[in-house]
Amino acid sequence: MNKVVLIGILIGAILGYIYWEYIGCYWGTYPLSAVCWINCLTGGIMGGFVCSFWVEER
Repeated sequence: MNKVVLIGILIGAILGYIYWEYIGCYWGTYPLSAVCWINCLTGGIMGGFVCSFWVEER
């Protein structure tokens, strides 16, 4: 159960970094895309949330 969510968090953080690197605006007008760690944290939270739907209860 936790493995799936942790993998989702890792993938989400990586995708958050990729978003920051290629799409994010660097001049700081939009805080979500201006700071790397905020994008990674938000991506990790969203990745864990989405992957938690695939966890089967026993």
